[in-house]
Amino acid sequence: MLWFSVNVYEELYQEFVAEELESLSENLANDLLPFIGEQSDTFSIARTMLRMDQYEHIEYAKVFNNQGDLLSAYHSPQIMQSGTLYRHRELTNELLLKLPFGLDIAPDCIIVVKRIGDPQYSQGRLIISYDLSQALSSSQAKLISSVLPFAGLLVLVAVILVLELQRRSLSPLHQLIHKMRRIEDTKDYDVAVEETGKKEIAELTRGFNSMMSDINRQVEANRQKNALLLRQQEQMEQLANFDSLTGLPNRQFLMTSLSIELARAKRDNRELALMFLDLDGFKLVNDSFGHDVGDKLLCRAADIASECLRKGDILGRLGGDEFIIMLSNNPLITQLKEVAQRLIDNLSRPHHVDEWKIYTGVSIGISLATECDYQASDMVTNADIAMYRSKRNGRGQFTLFTQEMQDDNRRMVRIATNIAYAVESDELSLHYQPKVNCHGVVQGFEALIRWSSKELGFVPPNEFIPIAEQSDKISMITRWVMTQVCRDLPALLAAYGDAIRVSLNLSAHDLKNPKVTEFIVEKMQSLPIAPSTVEFEITESAYLESFHAGNVFFETLRGFGCKIALDDFGTGYSSLSYLTEFNIDTLKIDRQFTSQIGASKRSGLITNTIIEMARHLKLTVCAEGVETHEQAQFLIHHKCDLLQGYLYGRPEPLSTVVANAAKGDCQRLNIVSS
Repeated sequence: MLWFSVNVYEELYQEFVAEELESLSENLANDLLPFIGEQSDTFSIARTMLRMDQYEHIEYAKVFNNQGDLLSAYHSPQIMQSGTLYRHRELTNELLLKLPFGLDIAPDCIIVVKRIGDPQYSQGRLIISYDLSQALSSSQAKLISSVLPFAGLLVLVAVILVLELQRRSLSPLHQLIHKMRRIEDTKDYDVAVEETGKKEIAELTRGFNSMMSDINRQVEANRQKNALLLRQQEQMEQLANFDSLTGLPNRQFLMTSLSIELARAKRDNRELALMFLDLDGFKLVNDSFGHDVGDKLLCRAADIASECLRKGDILGRLGGDEFIIMLSNNPLITQLKEVAQRLIDNLSRPHHVDEWKIYTGVSIGISLATECDYQASDMVTNADIAMYRSKRNGRGQFTLFTQEMQDDNRRMVRIATNIAYAVESDELSLHYQPKVNCHGVVQGFEALIRWSSKELGFVPPNEFIPIAEQSDKISMITRWVMTQVCRDLPALLAAYGDAIRVSLNLSAHDLKNPKVTEFIVEKMQSLPIAPSTVEFEITESAYLESFHAGNVFFETLRGFGCKIALDDFGTGYSSLSYLTEFNIDTLKIDRQFTSQIGASKRSGLITNTIIEMARHLKLTVCAEGVETHEQAQFLIHHKCDLLQGYLYGRPEPLSTVVANAAKGDCQRLNIVSS
């Protein structure tokens, strides 16, 4: 019976140790995961490994990465003090790396090999060796020392007493063994055996109860730790796959889901559609109302978009104000148009956020899986290209991707990549268009940039300037124009006199870039001639986009004597209240009003009103796009100060403009009256 109890105890102890090692290795592997990667944190790994000091019979532990490199090794302090007690059992690193994952139970030790990370994204392995022989010897010694006296007494009683007395004496031990067997089957350590019988059995029972109590506490502690780890894992999965603001699937989850759905659609020969949504004017909402209102607007837009979708469609947020909708179930073009129009109609309505009533819209691009050979990245790119086409076409609409858009996008990329080369290789040039007074006398010029590329040919300004602004390369163009104007000014002043003024255009990006404004100020300071001969033109929408920074910058320029002109007036925000806040000297009437003079009575009235308003505000008025004598006569009659257009001269290179002055061709232009 003593031998039987020891064997059962050994089995339970070995099983208990195996379970503890399994839990310990699982917890350590999870704790080591954040420190293992391309640049492993060996200090944090070693500090984590030191937690095994509390386990008495662990011999050593080692951490390897996926390349088989040893990142950290732990040796028990007791083993280190006792010298070479286990060296005959320590395997080399090469042999350890060949061990399979799991438990390897030998007669004298237990080795557990645990994978660090998920099976599909393993970061390395953790190997722990437990000295089973020493632990069992110590435990058996304690068990035998407590049971042996009872066993001797039991033998004596068995010799003296009858079998019935022997049965009664061994009854508590049978009860204990029964409990142990039950524990082995049920793995329920929350048990207690009544302490009856002889002293030895009572001591054994007491020890058994104490051991079961300790094991039960450890199991409960491990259960709580595992529950905590599961909750943390769920939270990490939530953060990894879902947007924290809107709760929608994020980019990572969307791309994974899109790849899976595309593979299924390709296998089943089905269509799959993707919508790329971008809120119109969202940046202005953030700048005007603050990011808190912007975040609430994004959440509301996400809720509205979700209500507009079909069952089975997936909505996710890429980032910022960009959303993606994945439409499966082989959608028809008519269905895509219905969903897109429903989104536009609902998202274009006023949104009530806090106490604000916010107007916004949405531009949508649609791409199909069959047009990109079921490639996820190409499908997103195509939808993005189509979305930007919607924005260029006026916003608040949807566009279905075509191959022509891809060709246009490639040209945009080529233009963006060649801008820097154009600046460095002198492919850019300046042309000057004259501005005349009512008597036809040249009063100034506007510097207009031209680009003749060796690779792309002639690239018009209205094509490459927006691309330069989007790719953050407009600042280098502005610097080049500023430098070239400063070089050309002496020749223009020599040809047309010191009273003329040369104007150049600025972008909203220039006003936001302190380096550009500092560069312009330095050029004005170092200009060998009077800075009053330079005028800076900026559109009304660009001025509003950088209103405060623009006012500070323009005040500095005005200190040098420079003039400020508001270009394209009436085509931007068109709020008359802004004119009282703009620090400008000249108001330029846009060509869309000038071109309708004579053809539209309303355009004539608006133009006259602008001129009268500017005169009352003591602003100089310049009308651009003057191409007919009828337009010129109307403007002169209503006392427009300056006229600019093909009627008086096209933009020409500096050499031609100077030559015209020498011939006297452009010094005075006669206006033919009706």
